[in-house]
Formats: sequence, structure tokens, C-alpha cells
Amino acid sequence: MRPTGNQQFAIRTILNTLIGPGEFDRLCLGMQVECVEDGILYVFVSNEDCAAEIETNHSDDLAAAAEQVFSQPIRIVNVLPMDFSSQLKRGT
Repeated sequence: MRPTGNQQFAIRTILNTLIGPGEFDRLCLGMQVECVEDGILYVFVSNEDCAAEIETNHSDDLAAAAEQVFSQPIRIVNVLPMDFSSQLKRGT
């Protein structure tokens, strides 16, 4: 399931509230929720350091935001740097 623009906005808004504006601006600028498949949320962020920090410290917050927006359980959060997005779309 690919999120609509409104769903993207809602997830960002909820996450901003959960982790705080300063932390959100530092880590999530340009964040793109790619899709939800079989309870796995795929998210792209600007770089590898941000991806690692979000996955380590804020994956529960991201899962909670996505669960609220998509009305389905999120079991796993995969946060990847943007440069991996083209590889995922090509299937390589």
C-alpha cells in the first residue's frame, strides 16, 4: 500500500509531535514513506546516519504514527537512505 499525500502529511505531523520539532527537523527532513507491505513500513530519509538513528531511537514512534494513519499493525520499520530508493524500485 502506497500512502497518499494526505497520509504522508499525517504521518509526518504525528511523528513531529512524538519526537519533537527539533529532532524531527534534524532527522526527518525530506522523509518519504514509500509503502506498507505485510506489516513492514518502508521509509526513506536523507542519509544513512539519519536512517540508522531513526531506526534505533524512533522506530516505535514511526510505527505508532503509521498504525494510526493506515489503521493496521506495523511489525517492522525499515528506514533507508534515499539513495537506496531507486534500487528498491528497480528490485535490485
